[in-house]
Amino acid sequence: MAILESDKPVNLTQREIAVIVAKSITETGLPVPTGRVRNDVNHIQIDPIILEKRVTQPKMGVRLQFVTKDDFKVDFNINIEEFEAYPGGYMTDLFERLGEMLRNGLKMRKNTKLLNSAMYDILTKEAAANG
Repeated sequence: MAILESDKPVNLTQREIAVIVAKSITETGLPVPTGRVRNDVNHIQIDPIILEKRVTQPKMGVRLQFVTKDDFKVDFNINIEEFEAYPGGYMTDLFERLGEMLRNGLKMRKNTKLLNSAMYDILTKEAAANG
């Protein structure tokens, strides 16, 4: 997409930005069909939102929600002003953070399963040994 490859500012509506970002997410193969989120664009739910750092400084935004093949639910909040200022860099940063979060989530899920398995073994063996 030419907009995402450019360093020039853009001027788009919330919906247009949401569709562009959703299509670029879809190209990665991350979203999968599910009944947990509404299917607005390629298994991604799109909602307009207001982002507030302070109550007096509301910013227009878009929330994208989808589920990955590893059953992680992902929520992206896109700041319209930041996206319009530098679309290519914004998306690069977004995907870098997402990759790290998914990798860490898988690692935590694996470690939790190992811990739960070890605790179960300890508890059941102790109960069997103590009769």
